[in-house]
Amino acid sequence: MKNDSAPSANQPLRILIVEDESLAAMALEEVLGMLGFTVVGTEDNAADAIEAAERLRPDVIMMDIRLRGQRDGIDAAAAIRSRTGIRCIFTSAFGDPETRHRAADCHPLAFVRKPYVPAELQRALDQAAAMSKTDE
Repeated sequence: MKNDSAPSANQPLRILIVEDESLAAMALEEVLGMLGFTVVGTEDNAADAIEAAERLRPDVIMMDIRLRGQRDGIDAAAAIRSRTGIRCIFTSAFGDPETRHRAADCHPLAFVRKPYVPAELQRALDQAAAMSKTDE
């Protein structure tokens, strides 16, 4: 399924943040804003992330692997992609091979390690924007 809300050349990417640590979510939102991206919402668990993705139709989701509740970010990303076609950039402080293998099954746009480095976020989101244009 194609994401029908792909950004045009002059519109910034619309991003949904899914992060269970509120301070980390606020910091990420601030950095994304400084980089010129638009944050459309923030969620801290899989169920709310899936609902928000369906309702808000962001261009990309910054998805933490570890979330509040029973389901993790990988489960949420898989459900979101199957329902909406929206892909994620995974964020995590954990990069063990098993987690990365599970995450790879969701075909993420990128994998960004915490703590965030603005230049890495910019590269990942520029890549996401370029990929969304080729999906049009």
